[in-house]
This record gives sequence, C-alpha cells and structure tokens, in this order.
Amino acid sequence: MTRGFTLAALLSALIATPGVSVAQDGIIAIPSFTIPATPAPTDVPDPSADPDLAGDPLLDAAPAPVDPLDPGAGRLARHGAVSSVETVEEIAARKPIAPLLSLRAGANPGTTLRMQGENPEAEFSIFLPREAVPGALQLAHSSGVDVMPERSVIDVFVNGTEVGRVAAGRFEEDGPDLIEVPEGIWRGGRNEVVLRMRQAHRLFCGPEAAFDLWTDIDMTGSGAVLDSRPFSPGAMDFLAGVAHDAGLGRAIAIKDLSDRAKLAEPVLTELAQRLTGYLRGRILTYRTADLYEVAEGADTGLPQPLARITLLPGWGETEPRAEFRRGGDGAIVMALSVPERILSFGDAEAFLDTLLADLEGDDTMLDALAVQTGIDPRTQMPSGEAVTLASLGLETMRTSSHYFRRDQIFTLPRDWLVLTAQKAMLNLDYAYARNLPEKSIMLIRVNGETVRLLPLTGMGGEPIEQFPIKFNANLLREGPNLLQFEALIPGDPEDAACPDDSFPKLEIRGSSTLRVPESPRLRLAGMRLPVFALRGSGITVNGTGLEDLPTAERLTLKAMLGEAIPNASRLTVVTADRMGELPMGAYNISRSELHKALERKWTEPAAAVPDPADRIGELPDDLFGDAIVSPEPARAGAGDGRFFMLNLSLEDLRRRIYAVRDRLMPDPNAEAERWLGDQYGHALLAQLDRSDPRALWLVIEEEDDLIEVMASIASSRRSIGGPSGQIAVLDDAGYWRSWYDSRQLPELAEPLTLRNFRYVLGNYASWSPVAFTAILFGLAVISALIALRFVIVSRED
Repeated sequence: MTRGFTLAALLSALIATPGVSVAQDGIIAIPSFTIPATPAPTDVPDPSADPDLAGDPLLDAAPAPVDPLDPGAGRLARHGAVSSVETVEEIAARKPIAPLLSLRAGANPGTTLRMQGENPEAEFSIFLPREAVPGALQLAHSSGVDVMPERSVIDVFVNGTEVGRVAAGRFEEDGPDLIEVPEGIWRGGRNEVVLRMRQAHRLFCGPEAAFDLWTDIDMTGSGAVLDSRPFSPGAMDFLAGVAHDAGLGRAIAIKDLSDRAKLAEPVLTELAQRLTGYLRGRILTYRTADLYEVAEGADTGLPQPLARITLLPGWGETEPRAEFRRGGDGAIVMALSVPERILSFGDAEAFLDTLLADLEGDDTMLDALAVQTGIDPRTQMPSGEAVTLASLGLETMRTSSHYFRRDQIFTLPRDWLVLTAQKAMLNLDYAYARNLPEKSIMLIRVNGETVRLLPLTGMGGEPIEQFPIKFNANLLREGPNLLQFEALIPGDPEDAACPDDSFPKLEIRGSSTLRVPESPRLRLAGMRLPVFALRGSGITVNGTGLEDLPTAERLTLKAMLGEAIPNASRLTVVTADRMGELPMGAYNISRSELHKALERKWTEPAAAVPDPADRIGELPDDLFGDAIVSPEPARAGAGDGRFFMLNLSLEDLRRRIYAVRDRLMPDPNAEAERWLGDQYGHALLAQLDRSDPRALWLVIEEEDDLIEVMASIASSRRSIGGPSGQIAVLDDAGYWRSWYDSRQLPELAEPLTLRNFRYVLGNYASWSPVAFTAILFGLAVISALIALRFVIVSRED
C-alpha cells in the first residue's frame, strides 16, 4: 500500500512540473488549458490527487484513486529547462493548441479538410478558454504537386479581420506556418476562422486544370497557440475542451463513479443537445470511460483529451449540483452530482441554464436545430410565393475561377407534391465579364438535372436582371431540394499557366428569386417523412430498448437525432442474422436477396471520394449519369420468325407484350429483387409493412458501428440523397441508394374540394398515365355500352 501511495505522489509531482506531453506532427502540446496546481508533498499520499473527486466532503476522509497521467509527460519533463534562446516555432511547439473545428456535418468528419480549385474558401471555429490569451495561429497544410508555390497563397481571417497571408504549395515535411494575431482579435468562446485561397496550376489553365489544384488542411495540427491558460476553469473552458476533442475525432468520456447514470440522464441529455448547438450543429459522440483507464492520448499519438464528465456520489442534496475542475491529466472535468430521484427535463433545463450561463447568447443554436429537426430553418420556403435566394442563404457571390460551383439547399413543405407538367420559375440576376473565351458556359441544375445552359459570351459587362428560367416542378420533392450553379470558363490559352491578372468573371446576385407552384397536400409513401420524424427515444436494438443501452450510446443517439416530438417515428435495429424478424407486409421479397446486398462487396478499386459529410445535397453519380442504351439488334434475314405485320421478331413482340404487362400490372417483388441484385453495402433501411407508417427497420452487420450508421441517417435529413422509397442501402462510399415501389399511390392529406379537384386529379393521372388512360378507356367503353343500350331500347319502343 505504501508503495502505491508513493507512486501516486511521485506522479502528482511530475504532472505539476511545467512539462510537455505527446508529440504529434511536429507539435508538442501540454494536455491542459490550465496552469498545473502546486505540487503535492512527496512524502505523504494526496487524497485529492484525482480532482474529479477533490472537494467532495463525503470523500475527503479517504484516499481517492489517481487519474492516469500521460505516460510521456514525466519523461519529457526530465530533459530540463528550455534554452533561453528560442524561435517562435519552438515556443509554439511546446504550447497547447486549440484546434480548428470544421463546420462539416457528421459524427466524425475526420481531421483533414481538402480545399480544391483555384479560389476555395473554408470556414472553421476555434473555441478558446475564458482567460486564454492566444498569440498566434498555427496552420498545418500540404498541397498537390500541380500547385505553383510562387503564385498560391492562403489569406487568413480571424473574427472578420485579416491577420496574415502564407504561401501555399508546401509539403507535409515543411512543417506548419505561424501567423501572429494582433491583440484584441481573439475572444473567449467561439472564434470564426476563414481561409481563402488562391491556387495556380504550374502548367495549364482552365476547368480541368482547376480539378488538379488542392491543399489539405490538417485540423489537428492547426489552431490557436495559447500563450496563457486559465487558473479557474468554467463552462467556457469546458466547451473549449469538448471542441478540442471533437476536432480530433474523439468521443467525450463519461465516468460514472456512483452508478447514477440513469438518474442523471435528463441532465446529460439536455447537456449533449446544448453542446451540439454550441459547436454549430456538430454531432458529438460519447463513451463510457473506466476510472482507471490508461490515458487515451498515449496509444493514439494524439494530444491528450481535454474534457470529460464525471458523475459523483451524492450526499443528501435535493437538487443537482455541478462544478468544473481540472483533472489530474489536465482535462477540464464537469463534476456532476444528482439527487436520489428522477429529474424532470424542466428541472434539467433550469439547472443547465444556471450552470452554462456564460455560454448563453451564442448564435449557434440555429445549426443545432437543423441537426435535431432535419430542416435548416434558413432554407425553408413556401410554395406559390417568390422568395429571394438571399433569404435562403445564398448571398451575392463573385468568382474569378475558371471552374466554379455553388450548391444551395431549399426546403419545401413535407406535404408538397407535384407530378404534373407545372413549371417552377427561377428569375436570375447575374452578370459576367466581357471578352470571356468561347465556350464559356454556366449550367443550372435542380436536384442533379440540368435545366438551363447559359452562354457567357456576348453582352458581357452588363447586369442581366430577372432572366426567366422555367423548369419542371416535378423535378422537386418535399423536404430538401438542391439548386446548383456551375460555371466552366476555358483558359486563354489552356496549355500554359493562367496569367497573373485575376479578375471577377461571374456574379450571381442574392436578389434572384425562386418560385415553385402550389400543391394540394399530397404525399408519396416512403421513408423520407419517417426518417425526418425519427428521434433518439424511439430506437430499439435487437429487442433491447434505448433505456437498456449503455449511457454513452443513449446520449449519442439522443443528441444526434434530437428531442422527442409528437408522432415521432420508431426504428428497430437488428443484425443481419436476425433478418427473419423484418416485417414484409404485403411483399414477398426474398430475404436471401436482402441479406446478399449486405454481404456483397465492391470488388473494383474505388476512386477517392470526399467525406460523405461534405456532400450534403449531392447524390450518387449514377443516378444522374448517361442513360444506358442497349445495342440495336441486328437485322434478321428471311425466315427468322418475324411477325410480318409489325416487322418484329417473335422475341421482340413477346418482350413488348411483357413490358406492357409490367407497366399495367407491375410485380414489385421481382422489381425489388432485381434492384437488390445490383446493390452492395453495410446497412439496409426498410419500411415494407404499410400497416404501421411510422415504423422503420434497420439491418446492419454485427461488426458494423451503429453510431456511424445513425450519423449517416441523421445528416441525410438535410440532404436530397437520404434514404427514401421502401428499401435503402448504405453503400461503402456513404451514399444511400433507394428503391421505390411503383404501385404506391399518392396519399391525399386534405379533403377533396372543387378548388383542388383539378390538381389532385392531374397528380394521380401523372403518377400513372397508363393506368389513367386505361381508366378513361374503360369509362368510355361503359359509356358507349350505355348509349348503345339506350338506342336499342328506344328503337324497340
């Protein structure tokens, strides 16, 4: 026992020494935002060596276990004092870094962001402790070989102020850049960092050359270099630690010392949802940490985790209590104690309002709402009214690039459906430069379909206002839709580097308006609405309810999918070996075909694709690719069995008869099995039993990560590429591919009146023209028979 106390005291003394910890990519970071406490005496054990428990009157009487320390901290500290003559880089290398946090969606978007093209721009957040005074911004980046360093730069803006410019075109081994940030620009809490690049190709100029230009930003090696650290941690410091760990792709650790996770769940759930809001909608993951676990950073090579939550035993209090402490490994710890009763969510909200008062007033909750409801409020638009693109989030933009693309999501009501030939209208305000090269064009796409090609030659230099662009409204769907502007401007010349006289080539103004026609309240049966209404409280896994899952998984799912709502959907998750539990309803689809879609793997080498979280609004290429045209059959000679009246072979005639039969009486089971035969993936989402329209079933392989699949479902609610129809497969590239049952009738959600009768009838007729024609033909035959009968009867009289 004495040996254990001596070792604990020795470790406490080592961590109190101003040292450093783990080296990663040339960065040696202190695993703390706080100044170490005064060293504990080495001759007696320190009962408060674990600050997760320090100050607890119930535990002060007995020694508490020591939090594990970074194994490298003491070893590096023994090297002695740093030389009195140091460069700025050497000073930064031994200071902690608050890393860049990308605004990408998803549970784990990765630690590297690629900026591609001639003039890419990216936004980041940096969360700083309350009393921190950072001096510099560190930027770790590397570029492709085609980037010309002499003419490629990165302009850096912090909180709207330009703080410096660094040269691009570097390689990883060149090390990071340090940019001095003037005093007064950094602030405690969230800071906005914008990187604007200008990249030039070494040899060529034009749209194709622009695709070869890229620079990767290492977000774990980039961030604010902290010159000082706070003495007393608070809510803002805890948030900075959470942002640090999220930037490294780490889950937030939860230590339960008192087995009170169930009692603390209302507070933890509300806290998780608020953290998602403070971090601009980023989905956080959580994990249950063992009290005596080895420091996480020691095995990964990354800096130490800087935030965690510890649940403490109570001592008879009637209300929840919490405070922020500095852990023995330097992390900011939220020490939480709850009473021996189940708190209401109202009590939890009031408690956190007080505890997190320093964080209130932040403007990031809008993004959390987008994650938790599936709709970004800024993109919502009514039908039947013209709205400006600026009101949807697309402000006036200019580009000097030879290749330019801008995507904008707009969201229609969930009961909107137009299947007829009605037109939507985009009135475009734009301008382009004079004397652009021939073949300069701008493509306008709606949900991946090109609706207009505009030449950018002639009439240049003058604004073009309210240029009308009509497109079929049946390209749109309820919920999120995608509007894309894509410009391709050839180089002049194309076989040499672009001249160094960049000028604005195209401007698209936010005053442009978009109008979609009104629609009766109609819906197509499918999974889009149930996925939108899915919440974390309605999930069961292999027969186990959410309440029986580990605390960390429950928190992750609830924060990911949002608060409970009336009429929320329910999701049942089963592993592939329990495929027999999947309800089939009126379908008779082979379960073996469903299983094969999960077992089948893509055998050809897949091309590199961006992270799925970067593709909000995009769909798989093959959905919008060129149509597959079957080769024309060779002409047959005499005696080949051709049907002489139609000049068709008997085989062609049989095939056409079957095609007409399939159009009139489709077999959904055969259609689904043919579609499944071409699919490969690792998760299958289905809604085949229409008797319960709110029920969804998810099938995954046993080795798959449920949290990653659920993160894909959550982020897809803001995109046009999410699961829909009756069956959807999540492929290895992160895309959802869906199958629709062509027999599903649109569902009318309002009374049929004289005012909406024509629109409702038109939608049903457009849903199946063949069936509608057959019905009209049948009515005509019946009418003719009635008329004929009337004529015969009248003649007999």
